[in-house]
Amino acid sequence: MSIKKNKNQLIISIIVGVAIAVASYQVIIKLKIENENLKKLTQTSSAIPIKKIVYVVAKTDIKKGEKIQAENITTKQFPIEIEGAIADPAKIVGLTAKKDIKADSPVLENFFKNLDMDIAQSEPQRGFRSVAIRLDTLPPFVKSGTYADVYFPKNAIFAQDVRILNILDIPNSSQKYVMLEIKDKDVPVFITALNDDKAVIIQRNRHERTGYKFSTSEARISKIQSDIPNELIEVSELPDYEIEHREVSAVDTKSKNSLQVPVVKSTIKNEEEIEFISGDKKMIVGAPQ
Repeated sequence: MSIKKNKNQLIISIIVGVAIAVASYQVIIKLKIENENLKKLTQTSSAIPIKKIVYVVAKTDIKKGEKIQAENITTKQFPIEIEGAIADPAKIVGLTAKKDIKADSPVLENFFKNLDMDIAQSEPQRGFRSVAIRLDTLPPFVKSGTYADVYFPKNAIFAQDVRILNILDIPNSSQKYVMLEIKDKDVPVFITALNDDKAVIIQRNRHERTGYKFSTSEARISKIQSDIPNELIEVSELPDYEIEHREVSAVDTKSKNSLQVPVVKSTIKNEEEIEFISGDKKMIVGAPQ
């Protein structure tokens, strides 16, 4: 009985040992495979060089409106590509920052306004011209690509549905240039109004597109009612009329409508009285003292 029991225990021990051996073998094989894969990965990684890209960074904080100087920027290596980052410092020296740039941060292209880009954006369509209006205060609704109305109060000029081409900053100033698209035939009147009056930009509803329209209205003085003729003839404009000259006799002065005037005679009687005789009438008056 004991011999049979020992035999069963031996078989169980052999089975367990074989199972452990198989499991251990599988673990060893798995570890070996992982080790080989790791080794291959390490060899591959070491064969690929680490990518280092040089970009321009700000040495110190750069404020909006400041011009970029060579001493304000430097270069730094980055392990990744940065979209829009500038690699050549000479490309931005002299440009004006349109936003604040933090120290040690990459300098991007959209931190500046490129002159060529501004010119391209300010180009009007055919038949129109780009006219600049300088504003001290820029209304919040004035944005590139939008439409507005422009009014000159003093000159009574009204431009409707005008496209805003671009907005340009004036360096070291709060003023801005607003580029407007004005039809070529209206530019002379528009420029004259700019010289004499201040433009007022009026916001339009972005869904209300009625088309470009330019109009002027001049103040007219109402005519004063009077009897004076509308056109007066100058004396110098009167024609010369020839008048027939007739000889008039000094003796024959009688006419049908002539009046008979009696002859008046006067005689000084003395220093105090004068006698006047007219026909059959006589009058004595005192002499003037």
